[in-house]
Amino acid sequence: MAADSPTPSRHGPGQTRIHLSASADYRVPDTELHVTLSAEAQGTDPASLAAQVNQKISWATTRVLPTVHGPRWHTGGYTTLHTGIKTAPWRVQESIAIQSSDPSSLLPLLGTLQSRLQLESLDFTPAPEDLRKAENRASVTALQRFRTDAARDCKALGFVKTPRLGEIDVQKGPHPYPVRPFPVLMAARAMPGPVPANPGSSHGSVTANGTVSCR
Repeated sequence: MAADSPTPSRHGPGQTRIHLSASADYRVPDTELHVTLSAEAQGTDPASLAAQVNQKISWATTRVLPTVHGPRWHTGGYTTLHTGIKTAPWRVQESIAIQSSDPSSLLPLLGTLQSRLQLESLDFTPAPEDLRKAENRASVTALQRFRTDAARDCKALGFVKTPRLGEIDVQKGPHPYPVRPFPVLMAARAMPGPVPANPGSSHGSVTANGTVSCR
């Protein structure tokens, strides 16, 4: 990507300071799967409903998830609500969050888990280490482009010496945005059996902003 147009200003005898911005994009594959499911029961007796929900969560964490290697999970979001419905005045719900760096082993279990649990969310994200490496590579590229553009723009302004770099601020863009072949969650909810792996990738950018003294 080309740098933004330089903004020149006088800075000392025989020097002109310009402000530059250079960016670099990156793409990183989404290799980690994050899934949230919930167990829910409605009725008249909160204690009985809590036991039903606990039984479903226990079934998932002790009978289903341990059958494959790698997934990590934790339970949370336990709620008891008064619905105001005469026939079922109470609703008890508990969620379970699952993460796996091997989606191919976890995805086939979702069909089984959905026989007793509700699928609340499903998302693919980059592995933290892969994201860090991609951002670091983009930072190096942005800095290289900044230096190249500084030399080019100073030369265009009539200066012949090597530019003196000033303070440079390297900024990462917003959280990488995912690019999906199709809505994963909608597809997962629509399929009673194993959910197909279709992770896609996430895109982001790094920008180097700073000043250069042309001499």
